[in-house]
Amino acid sequence: MWTLAFAGLTVVGMQSCSSSSAPEASKEVEQTPASKISPAGRQSMDRRTDEVMRFQEMNKVEVENKISPYRYVISTERYSIFGQLVKASSHSRTIHGSGVTLLCPTDEAFDSFDNWKMMLRRGSQQELDDFVANHVLPITLTYEDLKKKDTHTNLAGETIEMNLRGGVSANGAHVRSGYIPTDRGNVIGLDGVVFVPFALR
Repeated sequence: MWTLAFAGLTVVGMQSCSSSSAPEASKEVEQTPASKISPAGRQSMDRRTDEVMRFQEMNKVEVENKISPYRYVISTERYSIFGQLVKASSHSRTIHGSGVTLLCPTDEAFDSFDNWKMMLRRGSQQELDDFVANHVLPITLTYEDLKKKDTHTNLAGETIEMNLRGGVSANGAHVRSGYIPTDRGNVIGLDGVVFVPFALR
């Protein structure tokens, strides 16, 4: 009898030991879920990563920024030359404001205007400002809007002539189809320049 009772106690004791150690083991698994993040936790991490990237974007201008035509043109590689000129011009604030359409020559467009760097020299501010102003329309237009009229008046007060023969062109510069909308205006790409300052012709 005593032997049976002792054996029964031993079995009960072993069961209680195994049941009390089981939660401990599960606690250890719960405490090391580094490789198993919940969907909510993953979303939180992704959100933080996005915020860091947005901060870098605003401060280092490493990716395209679509707050305004100005921010866009100084942050994109395709229009990096024109972006330098816009940034150095007196019209940067206007282009950063609301309600403009920026006609942006691509970097390749400057192959036929290779002395553009002269506009960045001291004493060339007037030529630089004239060049940039001729590429700004003081109204927000889409690509389709641009094509609808025969002429447009730019920020310099000059007329840009549109031609739809063999594609769309503005003052002879081929207009790239489509447009980039930003929060404060639109950007339309060009494969040429619509104006060259007289001093640089």
